Amino acid sequence: MEYLVVALIVGVAAWYAASKYLPKSLRDRLFGKKKASSGCGSGCSSCGTCEDGPAAPLDAGGPRVIPLHRK
Repeated sequence: MEYLVVALIVGVAAWYAASKYLPKSLRDRLFGKKKASSGCGSGCSSCGTCEDGPAAPLDAGGPRVIPLHRK
């Protein structure tokens, strides 16, 4: 019984990893194309209601400096 549970867990983990991390063309062939979900959180960005406001413009005046701090 324990081997069956372990095999099931390993199988589900492999299926999840394959469906998430394989290249898109291979994923589509193995798992079929996924339909786009609707609503906020789907990442569609078609309705514009999920965003809080307009994005802040990047400073086009020069390079962006990222400070590094030593511990």
